[in-house]
Amino acid sequence: MQLFVLVFCILYSAVFSEPVSKRSDNEGKDSPLIWLILKQLNSLGARIEKLQDIAIENQKNIASLKSNNGNGAINNDDVNFKVIAVKNKKKIDHLMEKVDLDKTNLEKKIDQIKRANSNIGGGHTYVRWGRTTCPSISGTKLVYSGYTGGGMFHHPGRPAEPVCLPTNPNFVKTSGTNVAFIYGAEYANNFFASKSVHQDVPCSVCHVQFGTTIMIPGKTRCHKGWKLQYKGNLAAGHSGHGGASTYLCVDFNQQYMHGGSANKNGYMLFDVVGQCGSLPCPPYHNGYPLTCAVCSK
Repeated sequence: MQLFVLVFCILYSAVFSEPVSKRSDNEGKDSPLIWLILKQLNSLGARIEKLQDIAIENQKNIASLKSNNGNGAINNDDVNFKVIAVKNKKKIDHLMEKVDLDKTNLEKKIDQIKRANSNIGGGHTYVRWGRTTCPSISGTKLVYSGYTGGGMFHHPGRPAEPVCLPTNPNFVKTSGTNVAFIYGAEYANNFFASKSVHQDVPCSVCHVQFGTTIMIPGKTRCHKGWKLQYKGNLAAGHSGHGGASTYLCVDFNQQYMHGGSANKNGYMLFDVVGQCGSLPCPPYHNGYPLTCAVCSK
């Protein structure tokens, strides 16, 4: 038991370079659960420090007994040794019970935080273009799915950014000024898949519970430390059309809207190819379509 306590205390000292009791009292006050955990850590740290003191005291007592016996072996029948052993065992047993209780309470508080985190805001959202579902990845959930909408391809004043329109809109008026419009989006050719031309583009809004997301053009893999949400083809509006557009990442495994194959134009999506010049080639190549990846961290 003495050896165990000594090793335990050495490990504690190595892990906690700064005693828990010296941490700021204000740390975690903004979150009651975190504050309770820090308070529990203070209690746990104090008990471990007491165990460390007992271990040091034991070593001193053992050294003293050895000295009294002429540095020989300690007689287990020595009355003083028995008194010290019984006394310290009671202290250690009592403190270990308290440590176990603190550990149990700490685990309960951590579980509370985990449950609370699953119900609070934060994290990040992104749009998965071309799909009605979100990736089956831990921490990623579907907010809603819908239709890709945007301005008409040849309207010079159209907004550049498309949006993901929900399938259950709410209206408060039945007429407007008819100067700004929103249309559906469709694939302008068969590049994205066979028979994809004129197919309408679905979308889904996905929530990543922790961290942030980024769309990386020209990549199908994420950088180290990042998680792939989905990969696809880079898409944008036609360079010769009057309306502004933006770059989107259309999922490789895109879906189509049911009954949405009529040629109604609207916000049209084309594949994006590299053009050498100010764009360095290599690594890029003239006329090669660009891929894309959406990553989270």
